[in-house]
Amino acid sequence: MTTSSEQLKDVITDAVLAGIVTISADAIICVDAAQQIIFFNEGAESIFGYAVDEMIGQPLEVLIPERYRPTHAAHVRQFGESDVRARRMGERRQILGRRKNGEEFPAEAAISHLGVESAKIYSVVLRDVTERRRAHETQTFLAEAGETLASSLGHDDTLRNVARLAVPRLADACVVHAFHNGEFQGVAAAHVETARAADVERQRSEHPIDVAGTHPVAEVIRTLRPIVWSPADGSAVYDESPISELGDMFDEPPSAGIIMPLRARDQLLGVIGLYREKGSYDKNDLFLAEELARRAALAMDNSRLYDLVHTGIRARDDMIGIVSHDLRNPVNAVKMLTGVMLDRQGQEPLSTEMGNYASVIRQAAEQMDELIQNLLDVTRVEAGRLAVNVQSENTEEMLSDTLRTLAPVAADRKITLRLSAPDDLPEVLADRERFGQAISNLVGNAVKFSQPGSEITVRVVVLDRELLFSVNDKGQGMTAEQLSHAFDRFWQSSRTDRQGAGLGLAITKGIVEAHRGRIWAESSAGVGSTFYFTLPVSS
Repeated sequence: MTTSSEQLKDVITDAVLAGIVTISADAIICVDAAQQIIFFNEGAESIFGYAVDEMIGQPLEVLIPERYRPTHAAHVRQFGESDVRARRMGERRQILGRRKNGEEFPAEAAISHLGVESAKIYSVVLRDVTERRRAHETQTFLAEAGETLASSLGHDDTLRNVARLAVPRLADACVVHAFHNGEFQGVAAAHVETARAADVERQRSEHPIDVAGTHPVAEVIRTLRPIVWSPADGSAVYDESPISELGDMFDEPPSAGIIMPLRARDQLLGVIGLYREKGSYDKNDLFLAEELARRAALAMDNSRLYDLVHTGIRARDDMIGIVSHDLRNPVNAVKMLTGVMLDRQGQEPLSTEMGNYASVIRQAAEQMDELIQNLLDVTRVEAGRLAVNVQSENTEEMLSDTLRTLAPVAADRKITLRLSAPDDLPEVLADRERFGQAISNLVGNAVKFSQPGSEITVRVVVLDRELLFSVNDKGQGMTAEQLSHAFDRFWQSSRTDRQGAGLGLAITKGIVEAHRGRIWAESSAGVGSTFYFTLPVSS
């Protein structure tokens, strides 16, 4: 009774295993010692496209590409003669299978052998990894496309990169269309053959698109919907073929094409045309084209905005340069003439009223001159062209000279200006004039927002390889939101009481960074502010 139960269990187990092997999604193939197929499961039928009846008794090499067949049988025999009972295939090179229709596909496979000599049986388990490989290639392509498009800020560079990215991964030829010189025309193109690419560049602008015409690009412009034609889906080539715009790129009209609108922020920026001379497009190609078009549209929009910003900056810089130059001449004349008037007071006394007027005019002219200089400096800072003549300077002398000129300004507001620094300060690498400008901006800013009778402290601390300078006041201070904008140009913490143009801190930041230093601030509303910056010690 026990023996019968055990035999029944073995029969059931064998049947279950046979059923699993038969219906497995992976291809399971067995061959005899002559490498003729003796077992071909349903997974193998699905993957290779052959029926079981077609394959039983056929040589295994039918399922591999022809170029590998001359050496394949010997490799299998060598494995059968080895002590290794099972191993993965393709450790040295990629495994490729061949379907009934001749298509090759990537695969993962393992092989094992049982029995001896003429009774040897080989078993192969194979998995089609086409979709996995395609997904990996798609991700890699889109990552590279994103990186390439993100690195090209200029509009023309972006358009050229879009065309080059599509060839040859998605097309034999690619043309990017955009509105240019009053017409919708090809503005960038690429071809899989380098020799023909030059013809594309020459001819791409010679065939502008008639937006009201029957050309597929015109239809995409009007409808904002993509167009795909491919022999695989039975669609016909358009009557007005893109061959007119492609010139000598193809000997015959392309057999397949994808034309996609390039849209960003609900605005049509262009159209991309992808063409294959032979072959077709499938749903995976369409997905990849859509993703490339989406990234390309965003890159084109960013590059357009980038060009607009830089055009505006150049126009602003040109305007500031011209205005500053033209303003300085009359300002200098006013300064010179009022200086002469005030200097001659001893020889030809002016009335008290006229003397006061001359002093006010002189002061206003000096403020205008300072504003002009600040505008020029902040422009240089933004352009990275702020010049500093760095050399080893005596720190104590620089501080003393600067604070000596600032003391009258503080005294006029009844504010005490105090210096706290250790003896024997090391020399610092600095531009003396720019250093004085930075300290003057910080102390002047502190004076503006300090109450009469308060104190401003300029402190110096020796660190490892740099000096830490700080300017502390007991003024009105700033909130966290205000502090985050402290170094922005044209920004002021008190908008109801404008004092200056709001350029001093922005310029100071540029000066410190030009010295390879750091600058930051701490502040609390109603308590006061402390501005810090560092400069490198002279070795």
